[in-house]
Amino acid sequence: MATPKKLPSGNWNVTVYSHTENGKRKYVSFTAPSKTEANRLAAEFQDNKANEHNPQNLTVEKAVEHYISNKSNVLSPQTLKDYKNHAKQFGSIMNVRIGSLNSSIIQEWINGIAASRSPKTVRNYYSLLLSSVRLYSDRTFKVTLPQKRVIERNIPTDQDIKNLIENANPTLKLAIILGSHGLRRGEICALKYGDILRNFNAIYIHSDMVLGENGWVYKEIPKTSSSTRRVILPKEVIDMLGEGDEDEFILKVKPSTITTDFVNLRNRLGLKCRFHDTRHYSVSIMHAIGLPDAFIMEHNGYSSDSVMKSVYRHNLSDKSAHFSSIANDYFSKNIMGDPKEKTN
Repeated sequence: MATPKKLPSGNWNVTVYSHTENGKRKYVSFTAPSKTEANRLAAEFQDNKANEHNPQNLTVEKAVEHYISNKSNVLSPQTLKDYKNHAKQFGSIMNVRIGSLNSSIIQEWINGIAASRSPKTVRNYYSLLLSSVRLYSDRTFKVTLPQKRVIERNIPTDQDIKNLIENANPTLKLAIILGSHGLRRGEICALKYGDILRNFNAIYIHSDMVLGENGWVYKEIPKTSSSTRRVILPKEVIDMLGEGDEDEFILKVKPSTITTDFVNLRNRLGLKCRFHDTRHYSVSIMHAIGLPDAFIMEHNGYSSDSVMKSVYRHNLSDKSAHFSSIANDYFSKNIMGDPKEKTN
């Protein structure tokens, strides 16, 4: 560090190197009433510059910002939007340096946010924190996350689906039909006429409509690699899709419009299901009629069977009596024996 010089005014000035810009060295000047104070300001500046290059001195806020920036070209617009919203929720630990983080500090933060947020949301926040820290360190933490809640699914019955279709406007009607054949809301809105494979009575699912920072965005790549698939549909459904320019969207609505219209219709009919439950209906029906899991996963674009199985573990109310009758008949005949045989 340079030696402070006394100025005509009586103050002391010291100049230190800052950085190189366009091949030229840049300096920062510090002036103070005393030589000691000028040295202190210069030394503090140099310490801060040194800390900038030590990842352990990054604050949680900066580490998360860097993580999101590093992933900006590989994450979907929806995920980036979610991460940026999550980044605002670190509150009490936002200014903590990652080198100072420990299990106790993180647990206290988790306890604080768990009081007003769902277990899934807390887990998402913690996942982002952990990923951001591990960008610079392999440290691990021992914390307890809120227990996952059992999801109560309201899977519509055959009659519910019929009622929804019969009372929906033309656009929503088509969306419900496609949903009940296993399509996600974003996949439905991203469908173009060029995606219809008329010779096969099928549609090609390869894109998605996701919510980015500036609104809904058409995304060429779907949610997961397994989401890319060919879905064979009844010919009458293919005919309902109509015809148009191959680059023209079939349903010219945003996913949010489908949700709003569906909720209004559902409430009017006295139902509790969400639009996404029409997709769950598809899974449940396929399982109920005995289709193999591998086909159900492929048809509905699941990357794993965990969600799929959690869906069809919920009984369909309009099928349960029939299934119970079959099970009881089997039990009576094979376990209890035929009453007629006992009397002979």
